[in-house]
Amino acid sequence: MVCKDVIRTFIAGLLCLLAGFVMLGSTTAGQTPRPTLDPSLYTHVVQVGWVVKDLDSVVDYWQMLGLSNIRRAGVMDFPDVTYRGKKTPLKMKMAFGDIGGIQVEWIQPVEGHSVYNEFLSAHGDGVHHLAYQMPSPAVMEQQIQYFKSRGVGVVQSGTWKGKKGEGRFAYLDTAPEGGGLTLELMYNPDWPRGGETARANEYPFDKINHFGFVVPDVRKVSAYWQQIGFGSLQIVHNVSVDRIYRGKPGKFEMDLGWNRSGDLPFEWVQSTVGPNDYIEYRKEHGEGLHHLGFTVKDMDAAIAHFRAKGVTVSMSGAWDTNGSEGRFAYLDTDPHGGVTVELIWNQPRSK
Repeated sequence: MVCKDVIRTFIAGLLCLLAGFVMLGSTTAGQTPRPTLDPSLYTHVVQVGWVVKDLDSVVDYWQMLGLSNIRRAGVMDFPDVTYRGKKTPLKMKMAFGDIGGIQVEWIQPVEGHSVYNEFLSAHGDGVHHLAYQMPSPAVMEQQIQYFKSRGVGVVQSGTWKGKKGEGRFAYLDTAPEGGGLTLELMYNPDWPRGGETARANEYPFDKINHFGFVVPDVRKVSAYWQQIGFGSLQIVHNVSVDRIYRGKPGKFEMDLGWNRSGDLPFEWVQSTVGPNDYIEYRKEHGEGLHHLGFTVKDMDAAIAHFRAKGVTVSMSGAWDTNGSEGRFAYLDTDPHGGVTVELIWNQPRSK
């Protein structure tokens, strides 16, 4: 009997202990989970946000270049906008284009003070943000909370009325440390867009090859994006061959940082030897998106095509390394909206 009582007591104590662990686990499971970054949400840029002082002149120029698929929406009202914690109704003149399924959104601020005025004052015309579509408002809020936990706040947010419901946007305050790039989180109930009759752009504006940024310190930018969850950059030193800058032999060199985690590469450029386009850009704009890259089949023919439109090449070069050979050329389009077109020709190295 004594042995049985001892055994019963031991078993009862063990069950109590196990129950305590179960309750502890239940309490932990019931707590709000720590927000995390979902990499699958950041594989495809859905929108390029381009802020300008004179929308009509900029859009006229880019239509002349070959962006045929542009719709001018006129002045639009956004009554529900919060800028740096304060309600700020806005009026904006807007136009929309499309490059290979990526929407280009031109914005000219008309009334109300916002990030757009702030950007124009500090940077001048140019691409202010790249946007990612969130699958639901709840997921968008979860991602906002994730970035907040990493010290990244929202500088401007708002809503709009879509055809299928209310849309939301939030600009993350990533530009100061992230190389001049503002990330936009967007929930657009009408996305993906459908039923639109879109005109095809002229060659080579059928698809963006990559996004190119200019920064003073590519390693600091790499550390920042790693800190907030996007991973570090692959950094290489580049010395191109056949270098030409402003019509004369060039001696430029640069450090290139690559992020290839999405379906389009992000290229971060730090000038190490000048003169070059990157030094010009930083003097005019600071850091930020310098160019959109486009692939061409014949570089000489492409340059001649744009020269016939009155567009010159500001800087060019070539490479023959890592199993491939290629050429690049920057078109001098920055004076017309703050964005440079880079033409890219690349093929496997000839044996």
